[in-house]
Amino acid sequence: MAEESPETVFRRLQKVGKATYSVSLPKRWVVKRGLRPGDTVEINEELDGSLRIKPLEIKSRSLSCKINAELCRTPAQLVKLVTACYRAGYDSIEISFAGGAALETLKAVKDVIAKGLPGFELVEETGSKLFIQNVLDHSRYPLDDLLRRIQLVASAIFSNLIEFITTRRYELIPYIKDLRGRAAEILQLHTRLLILYLKKREIGRFLKPKSAAHIYSAIIVARILNETINDLVTFAESISEIRRRIWARPEVHRVLSQLLETASRLFDDSMASYFSVDFERAIYVLSISEDAFSTVIEEILREKLVKDIVLNRFLIQSAILLRNITARCHEIAQLTLDMFVESENPILQKK
Repeated sequence: MAEESPETVFRRLQKVGKATYSVSLPKRWVVKRGLRPGDTVEINEELDGSLRIKPLEIKSRSLSCKINAELCRTPAQLVKLVTACYRAGYDSIEISFAGGAALETLKAVKDVIAKGLPGFELVEETGSKLFIQNVLDHSRYPLDDLLRRIQLVASAIFSNLIEFITTRRYELIPYIKDLRGRAAEILQLHTRLLILYLKKREIGRFLKPKSAAHIYSAIIVARILNETINDLVTFAESISEIRRRIWARPEVHRVLSQLLETASRLFDDSMASYFSVDFERAIYVLSISEDAFSTVIEEILREKLVKDIVLNRFLIQSAILLRNITARCHEIAQLTLDMFVESENPILQKK
C-alpha cells in the first residue's frame, strides 16, 4: 500500500462544559497510531502559538508465561505449545523440567526457535529450565512489509517451478521446499504481530494499519499466500514424480509452463493492486475468468486424448491448481476494493 501523504483538515472548536474547549482528531491519524478512546495524548504549545499533539509514549507491559514441560507427553507437544505462545504474543517463555530435560526434547525446542520463531532466542539454559526471550524490534515490520516478503517468496517459487519444467533441473525441488520454510517463518511473525496488536494497540504506530479493512485483509492475504505456496510446492513434488511422462509430451510441458507464467503474472498483479490500493488493476484482475487457464488444460485432455492415466490425473490436478490460483487472485482484488472504499479517492465521496 502506498504511503499516504500528510493531510490538512479543518475542525470546528466545540465548547464542553463551562470552561473547556475541544476539537475532534482526524480518524486516520488516530487509527494509524493505534489510539483508542481513553488513551492519553501530549499537547505542547509551540513558540508560534500553534499546538503540537502526539501520543504519550507508554512502555508496553511485557507478556510472559511459564510452561511445565513435565505435563507434555512428547517433545512434539511441547514444541507446539511453545509455538502457540510465540504466536499469542508472549515476550518471554520459561520452560521448566522437574526431572531434567531429555536431549531429544532440548533439540526439538532449540530447532523450532532457530528455524520457526523469528525474533526468539534461547537466552538461558540450565538442567531444570529453558528461558526464551523475544528480541524483536516491532518498528522493522509493518504489516505490508511482511506480506511483501511472503509475496516475493511465492513469486520465487513460481519462477523456480517454471524453470524446473523447462530445464529439467531436479535440484530446484529442494530449493523450492526451502523457500516454503522461509515463508512459514514470516507467516508466524505476521500472525504474532497481529495478535499482539489486538492486545497492545500502541504497537499500531509500528505496524501502520490504515483502516479496519486493512487489518482484516492482512489476515486473509496471509492465508491466501500460505495456501498458494503450499499448493505450488505440492505441485512441484507431483511433477518430480512423473517428470519423464511430462517431458515425453512436449505440448504438455510447453503449455503448462506458459500457463504458470500467466498465472504468476496475474498473482503479481493482484498483490500489486493490494499494496497500492489500485482500483483499475483490481478490476482487471476480477475480469479474468476463474476457468481462463484451466480450460486450456481441459482442451488438451479432449483433443490429445491423453490415455496415460497417471498423466491424465496430473493434468486434472494442474487445472484445479490454476483455477484455485485465479480464485485467490479474485479474493485479493476484492480485498483491494474493500480498502479502496475506505480510502480518500475521487471516485467515492463519503457523506
